[in-house]
Amino acid sequence: MEGEGVARVDGMVVFVPLCMQGEKVRVMVREVNKKFARATVIKVLEASGDRVYPLCPIFYRCGCCDMQHIRYDKQKEIKRANVKACLYKALGRDVEVDEVRGDGAIFGYRNKIQVPLAMQGGKVVAGYYKGNTHTVVPFGERVRDDLGACVMYERGMQDMLDAFLGYAQELGLDCYDERTGKGFLRHFVARRVGDKYAVVVVGNGKKLPAEKKLISALTDTGRKFSLYFNSNTKKTNVIMSPELKTIYGEERLEANVCGVRAKVSPLSFMQINDGVRDMIYTAVAEVVKEDGADVVVDAYSGAGVLTNVLAKSAGEVYGIEIVPEAVADADELTAACGNTGKVRNVCGDCARELPPLAEKLRERGERFAVVLDPPRKGCDERVLEAIKAASPDLVCYVSCNPATLARDLARLDARYEIKSVTPYDMFPQTKHVETLVLLSKK
Repeated sequence: MEGEGVARVDGMVVFVPLCMQGEKVRVMVREVNKKFARATVIKVLEASGDRVYPLCPIFYRCGCCDMQHIRYDKQKEIKRANVKACLYKALGRDVEVDEVRGDGAIFGYRNKIQVPLAMQGGKVVAGYYKGNTHTVVPFGERVRDDLGACVMYERGMQDMLDAFLGYAQELGLDCYDERTGKGFLRHFVARRVGDKYAVVVVGNGKKLPAEKKLISALTDTGRKFSLYFNSNTKKTNVIMSPELKTIYGEERLEANVCGVRAKVSPLSFMQINDGVRDMIYTAVAEVVKEDGADVVVDAYSGAGVLTNVLAKSAGEVYGIEIVPEAVADADELTAACGNTGKVRNVCGDCARELPPLAEKLRERGERFAVVLDPPRKGCDERVLEAIKAASPDLVCYVSCNPATLARDLARLDARYEIKSVTPYDMFPQTKHVETLVLLSKK
């Protein structure tokens, strides 16, 4: 399950990360609870035939990936089995689950990195946290020319990071200490948008020192970029605050998502895998078109990117979003796409907005579909009740968490039949999986 080994010792379930089914390992128990224990591998005595040598030299110390030690085809089998198991647990029956789909990129696929910074050996280092700690494990050397030091992102972002670290070292900057609340540098954040990079320095202060030095260092990489400073002075583990200042370049960069050109701020949410995101959005749009829905309601619509993708497949689209700033961005995007007469963005709680909208559509005699793409915690129960009351003909549910997906499908089970379950490998080398479920009204 989820790339962990599971064993039983004297009736106690023991979870062991970084080992596999069928392996014989020596472990050390680190944590014991009433119902289960957690252990770490000391030595692999008998390895699985699906075990491979990780590409990343710090894989076993870093807490970023979970499955880089597993053959990729086996990774997909594990993810499919996890989706099936979650559905069985919630629904009490077997549900057919398609093979896991991906776009072929299993390294270098991340379009965004959020890297904690720390002082080690008297200098600023960047890396990821060791599992279940806030201890930074510095990145190792690059293992391939096309990849970063972290093999999950590509070389361009590493060029940005290297330029930043050189700047920080030259100025003698220090890093934020969570215990004391002192120190300046907190995180380095970079996102690739098309052929440009949005670079954000997160600092415990109001101003980035020697801005021109960093602009010069980033310019020397030969890559196109915009530079931002995010002031985060609170004692919090939230990476970025709302206080964002553009230092150099554009306030927002233009992303192309399935033909929709959206302006993206460093604070905007976007999926971290462009290729697989486009596969999922295309699949949803095709299903809506094949279903013949006159109207589509995009719940949890955010800044309206998927809403405007769906506008190509339906006569009328409603986007419902509770965050006013996101709705303002959605209105701007809708106008830029020429969809003002076709897309209507509604600011409000989906649980309240959906039932009267559905009643209006029913009175007009129109067939309509609802698209759900909620955060990891899944749908608010009130939203699911609103869907049951609205009774759309088709529901497309996009989920990044099989457990909350299964829970929500169980709540809809009396009214809706599961037509298909398709996992997508949005996050290769990790335990996470994106899933698209199509539901039709019984």
